[in-house]
Amino acid sequence: MADYRLGSLLWSIGLIVGGVLLLLFNFDQFTAYEPWAQYALTGVLALSGIGFLGAFLSARQHWWRLIPGWTLLALAAMVYLSTLPTVRVQLSAAILFVGLALAFAHVYLLDRAERWWSIIPSGFMLVLGLVVGISSVVTDLELLGTFLFVGLGLVFFVLYALGGRRRQWWAIIPGAVLTLFGLFVFARENDSQNTLLRWWPLLLVLIGIGFAVQALRRPPSQPLVVNQAPALRPLPRPLPVPDKAKANPSALIDYTRPAPGASVEILPDRDE
Repeated sequence: MADYRLGSLLWSIGLIVGGVLLLLFNFDQFTAYEPWAQYALTGVLALSGIGFLGAFLSARQHWWRLIPGWTLLALAAMVYLSTLPTVRVQLSAAILFVGLALAFAHVYLLDRAERWWSIIPSGFMLVLGLVVGISSVVTDLELLGTFLFVGLGLVFFVLYALGGRRRQWWAIIPGAVLTLFGLFVFARENDSQNTLLRWWPLLLVLIGIGFAVQALRRPPSQPLVVNQAPALRPLPRPLPVPDKAKANPSALIDYTRPAPGASVEILPDRDE
């Protein structure tokens, strides 16, 4: 309980301090101190990110600390790049999405079997970061939309390949839909691509053939075989009681036969 309260208190202090600093930046209160104020903010964000990563190394069961750790490091890099006049705003903004992608990728690598779900946010953040970065040199919105949808579709195909084909078979459906929609947007907005616009449904046919081949290659289910033990032989007749034992039941008598239950009978196999 003490650790929970301490963590909540640290989060509260961090959010309050961060909110106040951002408000001061928005109202141009640090204009006279730029770029030193940006350098200081970069240092604070970097140290905070390193602190979260160090806290994770001391208690690896708290894997959630990787997310704020990598995010804060990405924010530190973004603030530092904003001080360089040659770096475009889109590229510095893409760093934040890349940092989030690294955070969820780290979570996935710690436990690939149980945390397969982290592939989705990691891939989405990486695709968004790439699209934002490409937007600094590509201004065609239709082409950016194609990159976005096709990239999101590829994330699901990666999930299908890494998460186990039989376990994550459902990932093919949204992956195919997003990829085909991205190609459709690209073909729809480009008159020179009429051939692609007409023939893209062939991809659906190829995917259907692939599913059919996979279903035919799968071996048929075998019926459950229940092995039954052979029927027990009838019990032998009870041994006759000697007259001496009848006259004196408490007297000790010689008993040369095996004790009841001491003998082991080997049953023949069913196939014999």
